[in-house]
Amino acid sequence: MQDAAVPVLAKRASVPDLLDRIREEINTRLVELRPLVDEHGRLAAAVQALGDVQSEAPVPAPASPPVHTKPRKTSSAQARKRAPRGANRQAVLRAAQERPGATGAELAAVSGVERNTLNALLARLVKNGELQTRPLPTGRTGYALGEQAAPSAPPK
Repeated sequence: MQDAAVPVLAKRASVPDLLDRIREEINTRLVELRPLVDEHGRLAAAVQALGDVQSEAPVPAPASPPVHTKPRKTSSAQARKRAPRGANRQAVLRAAQERPGATGAELAAVSGVERNTLNALLARLVKNGELQTRPLPTGRTGYALGEQAAPSAPPK
C-alpha cells in the first residue's frame, strides 16, 4: 500500500509548482494580448462613431489641422539648381551608350538625372530617334542608342 501512496504524495508536492507555472503562462499571455484588446476597443469605438454610414449626418472636422511632414520651400534660393542646357540629354545618351538596354531606373542612376525629368527626356529622345526602346525579358522597357544619336557632341 505504501507504493501506491508515493505517487499521490509526489503529485501533491508538484501541485504548487504546476499552479505557479500555469499562473506564469497566463500572465505572459495576458501581456501578449493586451495590444489586441486595446485595438478591439478602438475599433469598436470607431464603428460606433461611424453609426449609420448611409445617413446624411455631417462629419465633424478634425480636432487639429493635418501636420505636414516636409517643410515647404520659402524662397527660390532654396530651390534646386537647373542643369546647364543639354547636360541631361548628354548624360542620358552617354549612359545609354555605356549600357545598351538599360531601363529608365538604371539610366537615372547612372546619369544622375531625376526620374521625373528623365521620363520626359526619354520620350523626347525616342521620338527624335536618338534612342530606341527594347523589350526586356522581364517585361520592362530598355533603351539603347538610336540611329540619330550623337552622344559625343558637346552641349551648346
